Parts: sequence; C-alpha cells; structure tokens
Amino acid sequence: MSTETNARNVTLEAVEQANKQVRDFGERATGTSRAFGQLTLDAYEQAVTNFVEFEHKAAEATPVEWVKAALGAHASFVEELTGAYVRAARSLLEQASAA
Repeated sequence: MSTETNARNVTLEAVEQANKQVRDFGERATGTSRAFGQLTLDAYEQAVTNFVEFEHKAAEATPVEWVKAALGAHASFVEELTGAYVRAARSLLEQASAA
C-alpha cells in the first residue's frame, strides 16, 4: 500500500500545483484586464476632452449666435455625459478590484 499512498500523494501534489497555477494565471489575467480597462477609459476620456475643446473653440469662433449656442450646449452635454460615464466605469472597475 505504500506505493499506492505515494502515488496518491504525488497525484494530489500535482493537482494542487495545477490549481495554484490556474489561480495565479487568473489573478494575472484579471489584473491585466483591469489595467487595460483603465488605459481604455483614459484614452476615451482624453479623446472626448479634445473633441469638446474643439467644439467650444468652434462655438466661440462662429459669428452666428444660434450656432454658437447650439455648439456650446452640445459640447457641455457631451462633456457632462462623458464625465458621468467615465466615473461610473471607473467605479465598476474599482468594485471589481475589491471583489
């Protein structure tokens, strides 16, 4: 029975090692995904910020008052909506990190 016990111990050790490797891989993958999510949000936020700045400048440059008002209102709307979206997405990423 000693051989059987040794075989069982070796098998259990191999299974435990495989479980540890899978768990480690999952943790690394999750961390990488989280970092990628943060980078994606940063890039999205910067792109929208650049667009909104351009739209505000276009609104200032136009001589037509109603166009100025429409561009300014749209830029403000996009800015506020994007801010809310990015805050919500970052909050979800933080909640996922804590879990």
